[in-house]
Amino acid sequence: MNSKRLTSLKYKITLAFYIILGMAIVNGIIAILLSQKLKTEIEQLVNSEAVKVTTALQLAKNSERLQIITTELNHYDTEEQRLTLLKELTTQWEYLLKDTKVLFSLETTPNTHQALNRTIDTQLYFQQQLPLLDTLTDSALQAKLQAQNIQANLAGMSSAFSDEIQAQLNLTHEHFHLLLEQKNLDGISDNLNQHQALSAYFHQGEHLFALLEEVKNSQNIVEINRLQREAMRLLIQMEEIVASMHTSDSIYLEWLSQIKQNMAGNDNLFELSRNALKSTQIANAHFGFQAKAAQEIATFTQELVDHAEEEIKIAGTNLKSDSTSFVILIFCGGILYCFFIWLTSWHFMAKGIIKPVIATRDAMNAIANEKLDTQMPTTDNLELQQMVSSLETLKTYAAQVKTMAETDGLTGCYNRRYLDNQILKELSYANDHNMPLSIVMFDLDNFKEFNDQYGHVNGDQCLRQIVNAAKSILQRPTDILARYGGEEFMLLLPSSHIEDAYKIAERLRETVIDLHIIHQGSSHSGIVTISLGVACWQPPESFDVNKLISHVDEALYRAKLAGRNRTEVFIDAR
Repeated sequence: MNSKRLTSLKYKITLAFYIILGMAIVNGIIAILLSQKLKTEIEQLVNSEAVKVTTALQLAKNSERLQIITTELNHYDTEEQRLTLLKELTTQWEYLLKDTKVLFSLETTPNTHQALNRTIDTQLYFQQQLPLLDTLTDSALQAKLQAQNIQANLAGMSSAFSDEIQAQLNLTHEHFHLLLEQKNLDGISDNLNQHQALSAYFHQGEHLFALLEEVKNSQNIVEINRLQREAMRLLIQMEEIVASMHTSDSIYLEWLSQIKQNMAGNDNLFELSRNALKSTQIANAHFGFQAKAAQEIATFTQELVDHAEEEIKIAGTNLKSDSTSFVILIFCGGILYCFFIWLTSWHFMAKGIIKPVIATRDAMNAIANEKLDTQMPTTDNLELQQMVSSLETLKTYAAQVKTMAETDGLTGCYNRRYLDNQILKELSYANDHNMPLSIVMFDLDNFKEFNDQYGHVNGDQCLRQIVNAAKSILQRPTDILARYGGEEFMLLLPSSHIEDAYKIAERLRETVIDLHIIHQGSSHSGIVTISLGVACWQPPESFDVNKLISHVDEALYRAKLAGRNRTEVFIDAR
């Protein structure tokens, strides 16, 4: 039974009518109200877009200015310039953030809204980087100034060093001539050694100052490291030269000490140059990132400007001419929507009423044509459900009648009427699909004498036992056992060759013998036996049911003539 709540058809139709009418009225009112509201929103949209364009243009202008500032910050020279540019950079980021937030509040498109939100996050991020940039640029400037001071100091030392060592070389030269006049050979040898060491000291020092001068023009850390290694090597060589001079004059050691302090001491020339270069490179990278971000913002805002200008142009052109038409279209759309609702409701009624009626009719026709496996339609209509319930009762009666018409009341197997219909169908199927069809006909030997001797009740019991034995050996659902008449039965074996049918017949004969049904009038060990005939139809034989039955009947007749309790196969002598 259908578990749904049953409703009368009249009630359903009336309810559907009132629902459609109510929805039509409500939809018309809503359409008119929406048209007025949309008109107001269009006017507001135009005003909003105008503000949006102005703000976007200002944002693009500030983005361009920010790019210029970041470029100038790569080439500042004084602390005053650096502070001025950083202050202006901070101001420009504040302007960008303010304008972007205004655009964010005006924008309604989801994609653009998300893009503006990402732009705001980018601006906040780069604003947060400004203190770091201040620190980096300050560190670079301080290191650069300290390195310049050291370079200036070294430049003064280089001039003094050159003058001093040159004077010492002149003195040793004059002393050499004096010793030469005195013919003091030991003095001359010492003087020559002293002059050579001093000359080497002078040349190494000139080379060292030249390397230190190159540091201020170095643009990468690898080059600075190379210069530092070369300078330290020269310094060590100069120390070795001083150690070999064997002089008590400490001026040479003082020169080396002053140079070494600028090369290897705290905040030495190389360390300061590296720090200035690192800080400058990092700051320049951040400035590059900020310039790139400003360029992206400028490009994005230009797209916003173009989009907003196009929207304003379209809205301004169409606003006056479309406002009245839009109201009419909305109203017509409401009418069409109501018509759509009506169609939907009609579909609902067709599905809930007409289709179940048609399904009920089809089920009645199917039951009339003996298709008893037909599913009954389901419905929530009271009247139709009553019809379905009555149809279910008729279906049950039809099934009982069909069973009685096709089944043998005594043995429970199929009767002759069913057999005649089925053998015709199976033979037609075999002919269409080029397959064999075998039949086995058997009857009980001397069954009349059995009835006369033991009575009809025992005879009926014997028939039922034989039928049960035959059913037990049939393994395929397509195999059919039917009572042909009296004590004669037939097995219908589709898709079976003559050999397979013969094996089944023999198995049935042996199964009946194993029942040991006593029959004193039998000539075979005093038990009930059966005789069987087997025939087979296979292509390309002619399609003839009667001929096939006559063949199996002839085979059964031969089995009886041959002494019963045996199986004979019909073989066409042609």
